[in-house]
Amino acid sequence: MVEKIGFNMQNIFKLADIEKGCFGKDAWSISALRGEFCNEFSHFFGAVENAEIVGYVCVRIMCEEAQICNICVLDKHRRQGHASALLAQVAEFAKENGCERCELEVNTANTPAVELYKKCGYDVAGIRPNFYRRSRYATRDAYTMVLQLIK
Repeated sequence: MVEKIGFNMQNIFKLADIEKGCFGKDAWSISALRGEFCNEFSHFFGAVENAEIVGYVCVRIMCEEAQICNICVLDKHRRQGHASALLAQVAEFAKENGCERCELEVNTANTPAVELYKKCGYDVAGIRPNFYRRSRYATRDAYTMVLQLIK
């Protein structure tokens, strides 16, 4: 089940824990999460299982584009459809807000994520060399991937 996540410190702490579990030292800080919640263009959706947030996505709606800033699901809850459900919710939300496309960046070496995005209809639109300042992968390059909502 996917639901909109409201702005409160309990949710911020939960998302920070998910971030640490998924991204370790590259996780968004509590301050960064708080700042994103305060951004009028940003929206958070959570994958909820047994009344607990097990993953989330942050998306910014900017004119005709929905930019996925971050998506993560805790290890023990992966491969259960949560990330696909989050991406489907983003696409629906983007359409409702007049967006023509969804866009994201993903490390070129993050094969599981790239395959997930392709499965959900995203196509590689280009490569951004040295996009990441730091990376837990062998490269800092990112694919830009796009889902066209209006064809």
